[in-house]
Formats: sequence, C-alpha cells, structure tokens
Amino acid sequence: MYKKQKNPDFEINWLVFPYTQMHDQVLITSQAGSGGPDIADIEISQFSRYIKGDIIFAEMTSKLQQMGVMDKLYLPSATDPWSWKGKIYGIGNELNTCLMSYRHDVWSKAGIQAPITTWDAFAEAGRKFHTDTKNYLLDFPFNDWGYWWIMTLQDKGGFFNDQGVPTLNSAPNVKALQYQKDAIKEGWGTVRPIGQAYNTALSQGSIATLLGPSWNFSGFTTESLPETKGKWHLQPLPAWDAGGSRTATWGGTGVTVLKTSSSVEEAMDFVLFEHTTTEALLNDFQIRQVWPTYRPALDNPALSQPLPFFDNQKVGDIIKEVSPEINKWYNSPFWPETTGACVNYGITPAIQKTDVSAQAALDEAQRQSQSVISFETA
Repeated sequence: MYKKQKNPDFEINWLVFPYTQMHDQVLITSQAGSGGPDIADIEISQFSRYIKGDIIFAEMTSKLQQMGVMDKLYLPSATDPWSWKGKIYGIGNELNTCLMSYRHDVWSKAGIQAPITTWDAFAEAGRKFHTDTKNYLLDFPFNDWGYWWIMTLQDKGGFFNDQGVPTLNSAPNVKALQYQKDAIKEGWGTVRPIGQAYNTALSQGSIATLLGPSWNFSGFTTESLPETKGKWHLQPLPAWDAGGSRTATWGGTGVTVLKTSSSVEEAMDFVLFEHTTTEALLNDFQIRQVWPTYRPALDNPALSQPLPFFDNQKVGDIIKEVSPEINKWYNSPFWPETTGACVNYGITPAIQKTDVSAQAALDEAQRQSQSVISFETA
C-alpha cells in the first residue's frame, strides 16, 4: 500500500527472529554502528534496554506533530510505552484497551447482573457468587503483575513517575494489591491456578471472569478455549469510584526506526504511514483482529461488527466507548529492575502470605528496586 500510494520504488525485506535473539541483535548492531535493521518492532518490556545510555532510536515526536496526528492517536497505547523524557521513539498499533470478559452463561445462572460498575460492587457480587456456587468470580496471579497493573493504572498508579523513578508503594498501587489480597482472604477470589488448570477453570466456569486487552480476552480464549465460543460477554472494567476510568492498557509492541539506518527519513515515513492510514489498519484488523490506536480507523464501522465468539456483541463499540479513559503512564530505563522487584517482593508475598500486608510488601519492593538502581548507577 505504501509503495502504491507513496513511493513506487520502495522495497522492504522483512526478517523474523525469535523474541530474545531479535532484541539482542538490535542492541548489538546498533552499538556496533552498522549491520542492523532500519526498522525494529520492540516489545514493551524490552524498551528500557535501549534508553539506559545513548538512545539508539530516531525520535518521532516532531514528525508526528508535523503530520498533525498526535490528537488522533490513543497515546497511552500508541506512544507512552516507547517514550522517554517527553520524546517518542516508537509507535504501536495495538490499542490494547482492557475490558472485563465474563462467562455470561455462568453469571446469568447465578443471578449476576451486568454491567458491574465499581470494584466494590464486583466484590459484593463475588461474595454472593462464591457463597452460592463455591466457585470464584475472578482469580489473581501471584507471579506476574498483569492484573495488578490493570487495576492500579485505572487509578493513575503505575511503576514510575514522569521522571522514571519507581513509585511502587504509591497509594493507588497499594490499594489495588490490597483489594486482590482481601478478595482471596474473603474467599470470593482465588490465586490463579498454574498451567492447564487455569484453562480448565475458565472452561468449566469455576473461574467466571478474566481481565485484559484483545490479545487476552480474544486471542487467548479463541485459541485455548474454543469450546467456550458464544459464552463470553464483555463490559468496561468496574471503576474504583463513580466517574473514574473504566479501562487500562496492557502490553504491546512498538515499531521503531534506528539511528543507524541508512534511510531514516524513508523508514520513518513508512512506519508512520502504516500506523496512521485507515486502509492499512483495517487490513491488519482483518488479519489479527487488533483494534488500532489511530482514532479515525477505530471509528470505521468494520471494527464494530458483531463477533460470534462473544455472542454477537459489538466489541468494537465498547472499546471505542472506554478507550479515551486510558490514563497516561510512564516508562523508565529501569523497567526490568522495578517490575521484577514489584513481583518478587510485592505481589508474590502479599498474595501468598496472610501476614504480609500490601503496604508492607510494596514498601519492601520499593526499597529493593531503589537499591538495585542505586547500585547500577553508582
């Protein structure tokens, strides 16, 4: 499409590598100054590797401003993950708007009315559901930060402040983790089963809800739980307070242009064309069922058609409704150190140990992350 509309002489050679190898090669070749790609697709948790020293990516901020598309992008998903100190170094196409996906057959049989609008109301429904059925409305992982991240981002929490400094023990972060801990203590929530046991619980309805963006509520379920087709509905996330955010963003990859490219301007033009051209994005949706970060494309009726897996719900309409509510968040060169401390010293002990409060766990996680960062930067 780019070749047809923009440059008939344009050629591109796509190379696909395993996840770790690709990210390692990008770093090695950029440091060598040659031999690397013009364009690289960088996963959200890997971006920090490339901003610890001299940044290897070409900045996109001014180009996006010149194109007049900044206000047409959902920035928390499109650019926040690949931004540092107010400058944009990558752009993502996956909107990754988080929703609550629930087994409508199970909820209906238990008398649960959707949508549930607040987390307090969700807890109340969860208590009754567990009392009546001995099953669980929701699970909480003990060994990753995904659900915690969703819930705290709704409340403007997160890993870092705007300077890239860890804020693990901030009030929103503690509140989200304490909610999960309380749910498990009260019995209506459960620690996520490991491996296939989790899939079985969702298939049988003994865990009746999951959270996340399309790669989870659609990609995971259609691939791993095909027998549940037509049994899922989606709703906005419950808010912490009336009028609060009903969504978050989670995950994604961002396309970057390396400074070592021999064709930085051409590569930049191609990348931004593909991310801000409705026709190209509609084609991607047909292939991957990925809702785009570009607002004009998201408004296309083709992205709001009924989906049989979700009992013919118009999922795109829900995504459009809540996506403007995704809160801004910040990345940092110290992503792995901080996310690792968050899980190992914060989430895991708080979820697994009854005598460890969310506040105490995240206080320790904050200390550990700061200690590692201080050592690395001494």
